[in-house]
Amino acid sequence: MVNVLSSGVWTGVDVDTSQFSGLQTKRLAWGAVADDVKSAYVFEGVSTQVALDGTPSMIGSFKHYNHVIPMPPNPIFTAELTITVAFGNKDRRTVGPLKFQHRETPNVGPSQEDTVELEEVKFEQVVEVEGRWYDMHIQGFLQFGEITRHFVSIEDAKEPNTAELRASFTPYQGPS
Repeated sequence: MVNVLSSGVWTGVDVDTSQFSGLQTKRLAWGAVADDVKSAYVFEGVSTQVALDGTPSMIGSFKHYNHVIPMPPNPIFTAELTITVAFGNKDRRTVGPLKFQHRETPNVGPSQEDTVELEEVKFEQVVEVEGRWYDMHIQGFLQFGEITRHFVSIEDAKEPNTAELRASFTPYQGPS
């Protein structure tokens, strides 16, 4: 096990950035409404211990504030998150981007939940512990007791829809 402190910022979107606020912060918001009722993603870092044997560990909390907003011009977009992980008290690495594909749904009919898909990604040689390098594999969201790449976000819930972002660390085996 190794101590990890994580943080993250939203670094980009694949559509017109003028539709968003909060780039380069932990809160990315959108919607043609007042700021406090915009839909938003928030990444909260953690201070925790992670296993180095491939066991999925929490590296942060992903929250989606899914408010009722007018349909944006681009209802499907990809948001990019860059994460900084500090191992112990000296080894600090920035990894990313992690890509979250968002599907905004019309707020009518039986299926009003927005969905988020997390792209599979692996970062090689992220940390060196006792002379050995480890890769970081983004596993997905822990939501409802399962790790998945698909996040379901209930529309206009009182609390944000939340899942743990999980990653595993495995010994580096050489270039992929």
